[in-house]
Amino acid sequence: MLAAVIVSYVAGLTVVLSLLDPYSAFGRMVTHLFRPVYMAGNNVLAELFSHFGNYTFYHTDIFVHSLASLLIAVATLGVVSFLAARHGRTWCNTLCPVGTVLGYLSALSLFKMRINESTCISCGKCAKACKASCIDSKNSQIDATRCVACFDCIDACNEHSITYTLKRKANPATPSGESTERKMASVGAEAKGETIDESKRQFMGALAVTALAAPSTLLAQAISIPTGRVPFKRAYPISPPGSISAEHLLDHCTACHLCVAKCPSQVLKPALLQYGVGGLMMPVMNFDHGFCNFDCTLCTDVCPTDALKPLTKEAKHKTQMGRVVFILHNCVVYTDETSCGACSEHCPTQAVKMVPFKDALTIPSVDPAICVGCGGCEYVCPAVPYKAIHVEGNPVQLEAQAFVDEVKKDVQLEGFGF
Repeated sequence: MLAAVIVSYVAGLTVVLSLLDPYSAFGRMVTHLFRPVYMAGNNVLAELFSHFGNYTFYHTDIFVHSLASLLIAVATLGVVSFLAARHGRTWCNTLCPVGTVLGYLSALSLFKMRINESTCISCGKCAKACKASCIDSKNSQIDATRCVACFDCIDACNEHSITYTLKRKANPATPSGESTERKMASVGAEAKGETIDESKRQFMGALAVTALAAPSTLLAQAISIPTGRVPFKRAYPISPPGSISAEHLLDHCTACHLCVAKCPSQVLKPALLQYGVGGLMMPVMNFDHGFCNFDCTLCTDVCPTDALKPLTKEAKHKTQMGRVVFILHNCVVYTDETSCGACSEHCPTQAVKMVPFKDALTIPSVDPAICVGCGGCEYVCPAVPYKAIHVEGNPVQLEAQAFVDEVKKDVQLEGFGF
Protein backbone atom coordinates (compact mmCIF):
# COMPACT_ATOMS: atom_id res chain seq x y z
CA MET A 1 0.00 0.00 0.00
CA LEU A 2 2.87 2.37 0.77
CA ALA A 3 4.30 1.70 -2.69
CA ALA A 4 0.91 2.51 -4.25
CA VAL A 5 0.73 5.78 -2.30
CA ILE A 6 4.25 6.77 -3.38
CA VAL A 7 3.58 5.94 -7.03
CA SER A 8 0.29 7.85 -7.03
CA TYR A 9 1.93 10.85 -5.36
CA VAL A 10 4.77 10.92 -7.90
CA ALA A 11 2.17 10.65 -10.66
CA GLY A 12 0.36 13.69 -9.25
CA LEU A 13 -2.61 11.80 -7.76
CA THR A 14 -2.35 13.18 -4.25
CA VAL A 15 -5.93 12.12 -3.61
CA VAL A 16 -4.74 8.65 -2.53
CA LEU A 17 -2.48 10.15 0.12
CA SER A 18 -5.20 12.58 1.18
CA LEU A 19 -7.73 9.82 1.71
CA LEU A 20 -5.39 7.51 3.65
CA ASP A 21 -3.38 10.05 5.64
CA PRO A 22 -4.56 9.62 9.26
CA TYR A 23 -4.23 13.29 10.21
CA SER A 24 -6.26 14.46 7.22
CA ALA A 25 -8.82 11.70 7.73
CA PHE A 26 -9.25 12.73 11.36
CA GLY A 27 -9.62 16.38 10.34
CA ARG A 28 -12.36 15.47 7.87
CA MET A 29 -14.21 13.37 10.43
CA VAL A 30 -14.09 16.19 12.98
CA THR A 31 -15.16 18.84 10.47
CA HIS A 32 -17.91 17.01 8.64
CA LEU A 33 -19.14 14.49 11.20
CA PHE A 34 -18.30 15.31 14.81
CA ARG A 35 -18.63 19.10 14.53
CA PRO A 36 -22.25 19.07 13.25
CA VAL A 37 -23.17 16.61 16.01
CA TYR A 38 -21.48 18.84 18.58
CA MET A 39 -23.29 21.92 17.27
CA ALA A 40 -26.60 20.06 17.33
CA GLY A 41 -25.98 19.22 20.99
CA ASN A 42 -25.16 22.87 21.63
CA ASN A 43 -28.47 23.92 20.07
CA VAL A 44 -30.37 21.43 22.22
CA LEU A 45 -28.74 22.86 25.35
CA ALA A 46 -29.44 26.41 24.17
CA GLU A 47 -33.13 25.58 23.74
CA LEU A 48 -33.28 23.86 27.11
CA PHE A 49 -31.43 26.54 29.08
CA SER A 50 -33.41 29.37 27.48
CA HIS A 51 -36.59 28.05 29.09
CA PHE A 52 -35.01 28.77 32.47
CA GLY A 53 -33.76 32.22 31.49
CA ASN A 54 -30.16 31.04 31.15
CA TYR A 55 -28.46 32.09 27.92
CA THR A 56 -25.02 30.55 28.46
CA PHE A 57 -25.55 28.63 25.23
CA TYR A 58 -26.83 30.23 22.06
CA HIS A 59 -28.19 28.79 18.84
CA THR A 60 -25.73 28.33 15.97
CA ASP A 61 -26.23 27.31 12.37
CA ILE A 62 -25.23 23.79 11.36
CA PHE A 63 -23.52 23.51 7.99
CA VAL A 64 -22.97 20.45 5.84
CA HIS A 65 -20.10 21.63 3.68
CA SER A 66 -20.41 18.88 1.13
CA LEU A 67 -22.41 15.68 0.88
CA ALA A 68 -19.45 13.91 -0.73
CA SER A 69 -17.08 14.93 2.09
CA LEU A 70 -19.65 13.86 4.68
CA LEU A 71 -20.01 10.44 3.05
CA ILE A 72 -16.23 10.04 2.84
CA ALA A 73 -15.87 10.95 6.53
CA VAL A 74 -18.60 8.46 7.50
CA ALA A 75 -17.07 5.76 5.30
CA THR A 76 -13.59 6.34 6.76
CA LEU A 77 -14.88 6.15 10.32
CA GLY A 78 -16.89 3.04 9.48
CA VAL A 79 -13.96 1.23 7.86
CA VAL A 80 -11.54 2.12 10.66
CA SER A 81 -14.05 1.09 13.33
CA PHE A 82 -14.89 -2.19 11.60
CA LEU A 83 -11.26 -3.15 11.09
CA ALA A 84 -10.39 -2.18 14.65
CA ALA A 85 -13.26 -4.23 16.08
CA ARG A 86 -12.66 -7.30 13.94
CA HIS A 87 -8.94 -7.29 13.21
CA GLY A 88 -7.27 -4.87 15.62
CA ARG A 89 -4.77 -2.52 13.98
CA THR A 90 -5.32 -3.62 10.38
CA TRP A 91 -5.83 -0.05 9.18
CA CYS A 92 -2.65 1.17 10.86
CA ASN A 93 -0.51 -1.76 9.75
CA THR A 94 -1.88 -2.30 6.26
CA LEU A 95 -3.62 0.77 4.82
CA CYS A 96 -2.17 3.77 6.62
CA PRO A 97 0.99 5.13 4.92
CA VAL A 98 2.15 6.76 8.15
CA GLY A 99 1.78 3.49 10.03
CA THR A 100 3.75 1.67 7.34
CA VAL A 101 6.62 4.17 7.49
CA LEU A 102 6.69 4.03 11.28
CA GLY A 103 6.67 0.24 11.03
CA TYR A 104 9.83 0.24 8.93
CA LEU A 105 11.47 2.62 11.39
CA SER A 106 10.46 0.45 14.35
CA ALA A 107 12.40 -2.44 12.81
CA LEU A 108 15.54 -0.43 13.60
CA SER A 109 14.58 0.05 17.23
CA LEU A 110 17.07 -1.08 19.87
CA PHE A 111 14.28 -2.33 22.12
CA LYS A 112 12.09 -5.12 20.80
CA MET A 113 9.58 -7.66 21.99
CA ARG A 114 11.15 -11.13 21.91
CA ILE A 115 9.94 -14.65 22.60
CA ASN A 116 12.11 -17.11 24.48
CA GLU A 117 11.72 -20.25 22.39
CA SER A 118 13.07 -22.47 25.16
CA THR A 119 10.20 -21.63 27.51
CA CYS A 120 7.43 -20.89 24.99
CA ILE A 121 4.79 -23.64 24.80
CA SER A 122 3.05 -22.17 21.70
CA CYS A 123 -0.27 -21.85 23.51
CA GLY A 124 -1.32 -18.92 21.32
CA LYS A 125 -2.54 -16.67 24.14
CA CYS A 126 -0.13 -13.92 23.16
CA ALA A 127 -1.32 -13.98 19.54
CA LYS A 128 -4.95 -13.69 20.65
CA ALA A 129 -4.13 -10.71 22.86
CA CYS A 130 -2.13 -8.93 20.14
CA LYS A 131 -4.19 -6.18 18.46
CA ALA A 132 -1.55 -5.71 15.77
CA SER A 133 -1.65 -9.36 14.62
CA CYS A 134 2.13 -9.45 14.62
CA ILE A 135 2.79 -12.64 16.64
CA ASP A 136 3.35 -16.06 15.12
CA SER A 137 3.04 -18.20 18.23
CA LYS A 138 3.76 -21.46 16.40
CA ASN A 139 7.19 -20.27 15.28
CA SER A 140 7.75 -18.03 18.34
CA GLN A 141 8.29 -14.94 16.18
CA ILE A 142 7.18 -11.31 16.50
CA ASP A 143 7.04 -9.00 13.47
CA ALA A 144 8.78 -5.86 14.75
CA THR A 145 7.45 -3.72 11.89
CA ARG A 146 3.87 -4.21 13.12
CA CYS A 147 4.46 -4.30 16.87
CA VAL A 148 3.56 -1.16 18.85
CA ALA A 149 4.93 -2.42 22.17
CA CYS A 150 1.57 -2.34 23.95
CA PHE A 151 2.75 -5.18 26.26
CA ASP A 152 -0.59 -7.01 26.04
CA CYS A 153 1.28 -10.14 25.03
CA ILE A 154 3.48 -9.95 28.13
CA ASP A 155 0.41 -9.78 30.35
CA ALA A 156 -1.19 -12.70 28.52
CA CYS A 157 1.84 -15.02 28.69
CA ASN A 158 1.64 -17.30 31.73
CA GLU A 159 5.09 -18.74 31.02
CA HIS A 160 6.80 -15.32 31.08
CA SER A 161 8.40 -16.15 27.75
CA ILE A 162 8.01 -12.68 26.24
CA THR A 163 10.36 -9.88 27.18
CA TYR A 164 11.11 -6.35 26.02
CA THR A 165 14.86 -6.30 25.69
CA LEU A 166 17.90 -4.93 23.91
CA LYS A 167 19.25 -8.36 23.12
CA ARG A 168 19.12 -9.30 19.45
CA LYS A 169 18.80 -12.74 17.98
CA ALA A 170 19.48 -13.90 14.47
CA ASN A 171 16.46 -15.29 12.71
CA PRO A 172 16.78 -19.06 12.34
CA ALA A 173 16.62 -20.26 8.78
CA THR A 174 14.05 -22.71 7.60
CA PRO A 175 15.12 -25.98 5.94
CA SER A 176 14.69 -24.37 2.58
CA GLY A 177 17.08 -21.59 3.54
CA GLU A 178 14.30 -19.03 3.76
CA SER A 179 14.13 -16.90 6.89
CA THR A 180 11.17 -17.37 9.22
CA GLU A 181 10.08 -13.74 8.88
CA ARG A 182 10.08 -13.98 5.09
CA LYS A 183 8.11 -17.20 5.27
CA MET A 184 5.60 -15.52 7.59
CA ALA A 185 5.22 -12.64 5.15
CA SER A 186 4.58 -14.98 2.22
CA VAL A 187 2.03 -16.99 4.18
CA GLY A 188 0.26 -13.77 5.22
CA ALA A 189 0.16 -12.58 1.63
CA GLU A 190 -1.40 -15.84 0.48
CA ALA A 191 -3.93 -15.71 3.30
CA LYS A 192 -5.01 -12.21 2.27
CA GLY A 193 -5.46 -13.09 -1.39
CA GLU A 194 -9.07 -12.57 -2.41
CA THR A 195 -11.00 -12.76 -5.64
CA ILE A 196 -12.73 -9.47 -6.36
CA ASP A 197 -16.27 -9.64 -7.64
CA GLU A 198 -16.20 -7.17 -10.55
CA SER A 199 -19.97 -7.32 -11.01
CA LYS A 200 -20.52 -5.85 -7.55
CA ARG A 201 -17.98 -3.11 -8.22
CA GLN A 202 -19.63 -2.23 -11.54
CA PHE A 203 -23.06 -2.17 -9.91
CA MET A 204 -21.88 0.15 -7.12
CA GLY A 205 -20.19 2.42 -9.66
CA ALA A 206 -23.34 2.65 -11.76
CA LEU A 207 -25.38 3.32 -8.63
CA ALA A 208 -23.04 6.14 -7.58
CA VAL A 209 -23.16 7.76 -11.03
CA THR A 210 -26.95 7.56 -11.04
CA ALA A 211 -27.17 9.08 -7.57
CA LEU A 212 -24.94 11.99 -8.59
CA ALA A 213 -26.74 12.59 -11.86
CA ALA A 214 -30.29 12.40 -10.51
CA PRO A 215 -30.36 15.76 -8.64
CA SER A 216 -29.05 17.72 -11.63
CA THR A 217 -31.54 15.98 -13.94
CA LEU A 218 -34.48 16.76 -11.67
CA LEU A 219 -33.30 20.34 -11.26
CA ALA A 220 -33.03 20.84 -15.00
CA GLN A 221 -36.58 19.58 -15.44
CA ALA A 222 -37.92 21.75 -12.62
CA ILE A 223 -36.43 25.05 -13.79
CA SER A 224 -37.68 26.68 -16.94
CA ILE A 225 -34.75 28.65 -18.31
CA PRO A 226 -35.82 31.93 -19.97
CA THR A 227 -34.59 32.53 -23.48
CA GLY A 228 -31.57 34.76 -23.89
CA ARG A 229 -29.89 33.71 -20.64
CA VAL A 230 -26.20 32.88 -20.94
CA PRO A 231 -24.84 30.00 -18.83
CA PHE A 232 -21.30 30.12 -17.54
CA LYS A 233 -18.77 27.59 -16.39
CA ARG A 234 -15.52 28.48 -14.72
CA ALA A 235 -12.49 27.66 -16.81
CA TYR A 236 -10.39 27.51 -13.63
CA PRO A 237 -11.48 26.82 -10.05
CA ILE A 238 -10.90 29.52 -7.45
CA SER A 239 -8.31 28.32 -4.99
CA PRO A 240 -8.15 29.79 -1.47
CA PRO A 241 -6.12 32.92 -0.71
CA GLY A 242 -2.44 32.21 -0.23
CA SER A 243 -2.52 29.04 -2.32
CA ILE A 244 -0.40 30.71 -5.05
CA SER A 245 -1.87 28.39 -7.67
CA ALA A 246 -3.93 25.25 -8.01
CA GLU A 247 -0.76 23.33 -8.77
CA HIS A 248 0.90 24.51 -5.55
CA LEU A 249 -2.24 23.66 -3.59
CA LEU A 250 -2.41 20.12 -4.96
CA ASP A 251 1.29 19.56 -4.27
CA HIS A 252 1.09 20.57 -0.61
CA CYS A 253 -2.49 20.13 0.60
CA THR A 254 -3.48 16.95 2.46
CA ALA A 255 -7.21 17.79 2.56
CA CYS A 256 -7.26 18.00 6.36
CA HIS A 257 -10.07 20.61 6.05
CA LEU A 258 -8.84 22.80 8.89
CA CYS A 259 -9.33 25.79 6.61
CA VAL A 260 -12.81 24.58 5.66
CA ALA A 261 -13.81 24.29 9.31
CA LYS A 262 -12.29 27.66 10.24
CA CYS A 263 -13.79 29.72 7.40
CA PRO A 264 -16.36 32.02 9.08
CA SER A 265 -18.35 32.67 5.91
CA GLN A 266 -18.46 29.01 4.80
CA VAL A 267 -16.92 29.89 1.44
CA LEU A 268 -14.35 27.09 1.41
CA LYS A 269 -15.80 23.77 0.33
CA PRO A 270 -14.24 20.36 -0.36
CA ALA A 271 -13.71 20.02 -4.10
CA LEU A 272 -15.26 17.19 -6.05
CA LEU A 273 -13.78 17.34 -9.55
CA GLN A 274 -13.06 21.06 -9.88
CA TYR A 275 -9.31 20.37 -9.76
CA GLY A 276 -9.63 17.01 -11.48
CA VAL A 277 -9.46 13.57 -9.90
CA GLY A 278 -6.15 14.37 -8.22
CA GLY A 279 -7.71 17.31 -6.38
CA LEU A 280 -10.57 15.43 -4.75
CA MET A 281 -11.46 16.92 -1.33
CA MET A 282 -9.06 19.86 -1.71
CA PRO A 283 -10.48 23.24 -0.58
CA VAL A 284 -12.09 25.35 -3.29
CA MET A 285 -13.95 28.66 -3.17
CA ASN A 286 -17.72 28.44 -3.57
CA PHE A 287 -19.94 31.52 -3.40
CA ASP A 288 -23.35 29.87 -3.20
CA HIS A 289 -23.76 30.62 0.50
CA GLY A 290 -21.33 33.44 1.19
CA PHE A 291 -18.28 35.36 0.03
CA CYS A 292 -14.69 35.74 1.18
CA ASN A 293 -14.33 38.41 3.85
CA PHE A 294 -12.00 41.13 2.59
CA ASP A 295 -10.07 41.32 5.88
CA CYS A 296 -10.13 37.63 6.84
CA THR A 297 -6.93 35.52 6.79
CA LEU A 298 -8.01 32.65 9.07
CA CYS A 299 -7.56 29.92 6.45
CA THR A 300 -3.94 30.90 5.88
CA ASP A 301 -3.33 31.05 9.63
CA VAL A 302 -4.41 27.46 10.35
CA CYS A 303 -2.92 25.65 7.34
CA PRO A 304 -0.36 23.13 8.72
CA THR A 305 1.31 22.17 5.43
CA ASP A 306 2.12 25.55 3.87
CA ALA A 307 -0.37 24.83 1.10
CA LEU A 308 -1.82 28.24 1.99
CA LYS A 309 0.96 30.74 2.53
CA PRO A 310 0.42 33.03 5.54
CA LEU A 311 -1.00 36.40 4.49
CA THR A 312 -1.22 39.66 6.34
CA LYS A 313 -4.38 41.69 6.00
CA GLU A 314 -2.59 44.09 3.67
CA ALA A 315 -1.29 41.25 1.49
CA LYS A 316 -4.75 39.68 1.38
CA HIS A 317 -6.15 42.98 0.05
CA LYS A 318 -3.80 42.70 -2.93
CA THR A 319 -4.19 38.97 -3.63
CA GLN A 320 -6.24 38.38 -6.76
CA MET A 321 -7.76 34.90 -6.49
CA GLY A 322 -9.92 35.55 -9.54
CA ARG A 323 -11.38 38.32 -11.65
CA VAL A 324 -14.91 39.56 -12.14
CA VAL A 325 -16.87 38.77 -15.31
CA PHE A 326 -20.16 40.51 -16.18
CA ILE A 327 -22.78 38.95 -18.48
CA LEU A 328 -25.13 41.67 -19.68
CA HIS A 329 -27.89 39.37 -20.95
CA ASN A 330 -28.33 37.81 -17.48
CA CYS A 331 -28.59 41.07 -15.54
CA VAL A 332 -32.05 41.94 -14.19
CA VAL A 333 -31.46 45.58 -15.09
CA TYR A 334 -31.17 44.54 -18.74
CA THR A 335 -33.77 41.75 -18.83
CA ASP A 336 -36.43 43.17 -16.51
CA GLU A 337 -35.53 46.86 -16.65
CA THR A 338 -35.55 47.03 -12.88
CA SER A 339 -33.15 48.79 -10.55
CA CYS A 340 -30.54 46.68 -8.72
CA GLY A 341 -26.90 47.48 -7.91
CA ALA A 342 -26.40 44.80 -5.24
CA CYS A 343 -23.09 43.70 -6.79
CA SER A 344 -21.64 47.19 -6.63
CA GLU A 345 -22.69 47.65 -3.01
CA HIS A 346 -20.84 44.49 -1.95
CA CYS A 347 -17.60 45.10 -3.85
CA PRO A 348 -14.79 46.08 -1.43
CA THR A 349 -12.44 47.33 -4.16
CA GLN A 350 -14.94 49.16 -6.40
CA ALA A 351 -14.19 46.75 -9.22
CA VAL A 352 -17.93 46.87 -9.90
CA LYS A 353 -19.51 50.28 -10.42
CA MET A 354 -22.92 51.34 -11.58
CA VAL A 355 -23.06 53.48 -14.73
CA PRO A 356 -26.03 55.08 -16.54
CA PHE A 357 -27.95 52.61 -18.68
CA LYS A 358 -31.47 53.53 -19.68
CA ASP A 359 -33.74 56.26 -18.43
CA ALA A 360 -32.96 56.47 -14.71
CA LEU A 361 -31.52 52.95 -14.51
CA THR A 362 -27.87 52.11 -13.89
CA ILE A 363 -26.06 48.92 -14.85
CA PRO A 364 -22.81 47.32 -13.61
CA SER A 365 -19.47 48.17 -15.18
CA VAL A 366 -16.50 46.04 -14.12
CA ASP A 367 -12.76 46.59 -13.80
CA PRO A 368 -11.10 43.13 -13.50
CA ALA A 369 -7.68 44.67 -12.83
CA ILE A 370 -8.61 45.81 -9.32
CA CYS A 371 -10.84 42.82 -8.53
CA VAL A 372 -9.56 40.41 -5.85
CA GLY A 373 -12.10 37.66 -6.55
CA CYS A 374 -13.82 37.73 -3.15
CA GLY A 375 -17.13 36.67 -4.71
CA GLY A 376 -19.29 39.28 -2.99
CA CYS A 377 -20.85 40.32 -6.28
CA GLU A 378 -21.56 36.75 -7.36
CA TYR A 379 -23.09 35.82 -4.02
CA VAL A 380 -25.61 38.69 -3.92
CA CYS A 381 -26.55 38.68 -7.61
CA PRO A 382 -30.32 37.99 -7.77
CA ALA A 383 -30.36 36.77 -11.38
CA VAL A 384 -31.63 33.21 -11.85
CA PRO A 385 -30.95 30.59 -13.02
CA TYR A 386 -27.64 32.05 -14.20
CA LYS A 387 -25.78 34.78 -12.37
CA ALA A 388 -25.17 37.99 -14.25
CA ILE A 389 -21.83 38.47 -12.56
CA HIS A 390 -19.36 35.88 -11.41
CA VAL A 391 -15.70 35.33 -10.58
CA GLU A 392 -13.40 33.48 -12.95
CA GLY A 393 -10.50 31.77 -11.19
CA ASN A 394 -6.88 32.62 -11.88
CA PRO A 395 -4.57 29.69 -12.73
CA VAL A 396 -1.92 31.55 -10.74
CA GLN A 397 -2.92 34.11 -8.14
CA LEU A 398 -1.87 37.63 -9.12
CA GLU A 399 -1.49 40.97 -7.40
CA ALA A 400 -4.49 43.19 -7.96
CA GLN A 401 -3.93 46.78 -8.94
CA ALA A 402 -4.42 49.37 -6.25
CA PHE A 403 -7.82 50.96 -6.00
CA VAL A 404 -8.77 54.39 -4.73
CA ASP A 405 -11.57 54.79 -2.23
CA GLU A 406 -14.21 57.21 -3.35
CA VAL A 407 -14.62 60.06 -0.93
CA LYS A 408 -18.23 60.72 -0.13
CA LYS A 409 -19.12 64.38 -0.27
CA ASP A 410 -21.34 65.93 2.35
CA VAL A 411 -24.46 67.48 0.90
CA GLN A 412 -25.25 70.88 2.40
CA LEU A 413 -28.90 71.85 2.49
CA GLU A 414 -29.64 75.56 2.62
CA GLY A 415 -33.08 75.07 4.01
CA PHE A 416 -36.08 72.83 4.23
CA GLY A 417 -38.28 72.31 1.22
CA PHE A 418 -41.44 73.53 2.92
